Amino acid sequence: MRKYAALHSHLSRRNGRPEMLTFEDIEQIIGKPLPESASKHRSFWANDNQDHHSHARAWMKAGYRVAYLDREQKVVRFERTR
Repeated sequence: MRKYAALHSHLSRRNGRPEMLTFEDIEQIIGKPLPESASKHRSFWANDNQDHHSHARAWMKAGYRVAYLDREQKVVRFERTR
């Protein structure tokens, strides 16, 4: 989860408030480009806590889920799960 630790921290500071972020916003938060699969594959944004999905673990451990995704517009909405 190291690459996405900053995203985890960012969402944790939101105190449960939902947030719409562009892919560019997320890249600025994590300080690195998102992988190509973020734009190409809807499954990248699945709320899946498997070991090889460190990006999903970052938002899920912060208590969030992806509630909306538009890959063409490159935006994702995170909403609180707990």
